[in-house]
Amino acid sequence: MKKISGYNIPLHQEVISDFIYHIRKYLQSRGLQYEFKVAPEVILRNEDLKDGYIIPDVSVKKWESSWNQPEMIIEVTRNRSWNTDIKKVRKAIKEVRSLKEVFVFNIEESECWRISKPDFDEEDGNCFSGVLKFDLKNCLRG
Repeated sequence: MKKISGYNIPLHQEVISDFIYHIRKYLQSRGLQYEFKVAPEVILRNEDLKDGYIIPDVSVKKWESSWNQPEMIIEVTRNRSWNTDIKKVRKAIKEVRSLKEVFVFNIEESECWRISKPDFDEEDGNCFSGVLKFDLKNCLRG
């Protein structure tokens, strides 16, 4: 899987920053700041990935795990790349054993899409993270 080109636009980076800020703020408020780590655009190299690596916009992992074993990833996208990013994360959650859920957020439509394990349930509009016990819509400026 490859990184989507043309995504270094300011709004894309602002939304990634908002996710990281609000997730960290939430973790801090719940005393969980040493349970999870959050970072942008970390290369995920994993032997489970058939294509070798992906670069999610936001990764969340357990404190003691490596960045190659995230619990959750988030992709920030626009209309033109919505379907491509859904395919990317769908493939990732099936191939990476550590992933428990993945999200795609469309910044043009304010839409959210989620897949979670173990059943690979796909849900439009559900932004609640079972990993963090937090609604990711709280991360977006409105």
